[in-house]
Amino acid sequence: MWISQLDLTQWRNHESTRLACSPGVTVLVGPNGQGKTNVVEAIRYLATLGSHRVASAAPLIRDDQESATVFAQLHHGERNISAGVTLKRHGTNEAMLNGNKTKLSEIPRWVSAVMFAPEDAAIVRGEPSFRRHFMDELVLGGSPSMAAVFSDFERVLKQRNSLLKSLRSSSRGADLSTLDAWTESFAQAAAAIVADRVRYLREITPRVAKEYDNLAGGDEIAATYQPRGYVLEDESRESIARAIADALVAVRAEELERGMTLIGPHRDDVELTIDNKPARTHASQGETWSLALALRLGMAAWLRENRASGDPIIMLDDVFAELDARRREKLVSAITDYEQLIITSAVEDDLPPGLEGTRLDVKNGVVSPR
Repeated sequence: MWISQLDLTQWRNHESTRLACSPGVTVLVGPNGQGKTNVVEAIRYLATLGSHRVASAAPLIRDDQESATVFAQLHHGERNISAGVTLKRHGTNEAMLNGNKTKLSEIPRWVSAVMFAPEDAAIVRGEPSFRRHFMDELVLGGSPSMAAVFSDFERVLKQRNSLLKSLRSSSRGADLSTLDAWTESFAQAAAAIVADRVRYLREITPRVAKEYDNLAGGDEIAATYQPRGYVLEDESRESIARAIADALVAVRAEELERGMTLIGPHRDDVELTIDNKPARTHASQGETWSLALALRLGMAAWLRENRASGDPIIMLDDVFAELDARRREKLVSAITDYEQLIITSAVEDDLPPGLEGTRLDVKNGVVSPR
């Protein structure tokens, strides 16, 4: 897959930007804070319906504007696709596919991309939320229809938490039948997410290990899903839903006291190990970056093999500035055969040799050809 045209309207600091690309390498060059990351963030949003920098859509909309739009012309073989989203400060976000309105959750079915960013080091060394976000991005890449499930899960979680807060403030002996119903709905949505996380983690791990061996060599890499407060007896959705529902019943008193849902995929983690040692506490800076890169490369390799759209669009956001010369060369050798690479860099000196392609300058939200 590759993108030939990207249009940004009122997207962060881009008032009106049209970016023309070709297969191969496109490099966006400019000082920090000029809008390079905003461009690749927009492509990532089409693929994942989320940002790697903010949790809500509001910061993506240009200041003093009510909406922001991202549209892309995409190609896979002889197939041409037009996909876009309009984000609104007030009201419902909208999506378009080939000129027709569609559900927002449909867009990731048609856009495949993997983004490397400095924040990726936190997948290895950061809080569990970073690993959960990585897993959910992988799930959405592998099963784009899961976008609707994620949306449903967030809705049910919010409703269940609101109910728990309401019950906490009510008198003892309150009717818990409504909570039982929301618990069942929550367990079903949660089980779908957990089942896919476990499945895709198992499938990606050998690819991650292979990429890590290429980048750093020698060490054994493992990734283990860690449910918090419940036990996975098998990977079926039915079994997982039952385990989560039973665990929620067991902690009901504490949930009512705290007014929040204490068990589910929003609390789980993934343990990454290097030679049987937890990477979060034992990995050196070099090992951290090698594993972070390997996770993204493993994801890209899996998508290449399993998505009908073929190669994902590969995006590197100022990553080379974080790497030593050897890792830069290794990373370049791992990605140069993908159909399209879009790279951002504050200075051209950070770019390793061998990245021939189009150079574009970015300044104050304006993209200009050389």
